[in-house]
Amino acid sequence: MQCIESRLCSSVACFSRCRLYHTHLYRFPKVALSLSGQTRRRSFNVNFISYSKMSSDISIVGLKGPSTLSPINLLIGRPSPRLQAADKLAAASQVVLLQREKSDWALTYGPDHGEDEIREHVATWLSQKYRPAPGPITQDRIIITNGASGGLTAILQKFTDPLYTRRMFLVEPAYFLAINSFLDAGFGPKMQGVPEDDEGIDLEFLRRQLEKEECKYVDGAQISGAPATKPESLGYRKLYKYALYVVPTLSNPSGKTMSLHHRKALVELARKYDILLIADDVYDFLAWPADDNIPHKDMEIPPRLADIDRQMGYTDEWGNTVSNGSFSKLAAPGLRVGWCEATPSFVYGLSQAGATHSGGCQSQYTCYLIDHMLVSGILEDHVQNTLIPIYRKRYNILVNAIKTHLYPLGIKISTGSPYETSARDDKGNHIKTKLAGGFFMYLDYPDKETFPPAADIVRVGGDKYGLNIAPGEIFVVNGDPESMKRANASWNRGTRLCWAWNEEDEIIESIQRLANTIQQLTK
Repeated sequence: MQCIESRLCSSVACFSRCRLYHTHLYRFPKVALSLSGQTRRRSFNVNFISYSKMSSDISIVGLKGPSTLSPINLLIGRPSPRLQAADKLAAASQVVLLQREKSDWALTYGPDHGEDEIREHVATWLSQKYRPAPGPITQDRIIITNGASGGLTAILQKFTDPLYTRRMFLVEPAYFLAINSFLDAGFGPKMQGVPEDDEGIDLEFLRRQLEKEECKYVDGAQISGAPATKPESLGYRKLYKYALYVVPTLSNPSGKTMSLHHRKALVELARKYDILLIADDVYDFLAWPADDNIPHKDMEIPPRLADIDRQMGYTDEWGNTVSNGSFSKLAAPGLRVGWCEATPSFVYGLSQAGATHSGGCQSQYTCYLIDHMLVSGILEDHVQNTLIPIYRKRYNILVNAIKTHLYPLGIKISTGSPYETSARDDKGNHIKTKLAGGFFMYLDYPDKETFPPAADIVRVGGDKYGLNIAPGEIFVVNGDPESMKRANASWNRGTRLCWAWNEEDEIIESIQRLANTIQQLTK
């Protein structure tokens, strides 16, 4: 506890000119809540500063004031501990460790791209889930990773270069904890936010930015020669001129799903300008019909950008898309197991990233546990019969609470254009429905002078009502000075909510407290 306190004090010292500190030590809320109590006794003033520096999506924000209410974290973005498949993973561990033919391989260095048999099983599972129009997914399109974050880092290392790659685009509001991966890769001044529209991405904005960049090279203002720091002779056979990071389905933070038209147009744009589309496809399998009377099983999932790219027929061996997936949301985040899917050449190149080439498969043991759960059907049963029913119920409770307590205050759920898909009714008939799911939804505050500023809602919500609320500014693209201006005109007048962590009674209570916060500020 002394170590934790010293870190907290160090954080405060580092940000003495501000009124906020944060720490990634808030792994378990009950422990963190005791820390917030300590900070109250020390009378620290608290506010929000650069969330891009946060190392965890549940970083604690200290609370000051007389509130005796039990804190509720609306910022956290991960599954409740009870939804982590601990019992199923324990059984899988027994199977793997007690069978010599499995444990010998599970506990040693693995192949760079992962065990072929496991890759085949993941490819088969993905084929069953997505039913891709261009046909089944083959194992040579799959690499096993240590989760979506590790996959993103490896992608940037092998296929981009901060000197050669002209721009790094991120759809905004952006997933704030991914920002540091791009900063670490050296793209700070080259990062450019691309606003969402109602269909998931403002294509015209992106096109204008691309044309502006191209003019710099056509006019000779900048030189675009062969890569100097990552030449082909050293194994970098493909570097992209541009890259774009996006969460196409059930986006974090907005909850929007990109339309089919925009998906196709985005891939076409990527081919024209040599853009690598890095798609975080981590919420795809946590989807259900918005109509609560329609069963969630057999609902069609939107085609990924990678599926569309393959269906169009590749123009070279690399393609323009990579699907970045993870088992963190499906089994447990601590497993650190994921996958990437792209062309075979891209997958091989990814397997040659430094850490993987040296240490082999980055999740060798834990991917054996996932493989057992996949082949046995345990994972699919967990997703279909535990996760989705619970998340769907929490989602509905959250929506109803918002409509009851926040709609009268002028607050609305930001949805964009609903994505229409098909499912089956109880009789097995195909019916049209709208897609819902994922982890997040976004609230839009009314654009009125009489409505309290978002910063005040954060402050009073924390001080008096024990709420940890995400300010919209944390979803700004650092490195792009215009991103904050766009935020202030749109998503900074709102907040992201998550239903994956809190239980049903906490969800209702949190929305009531948020309403009380706003009502107090508007008196």
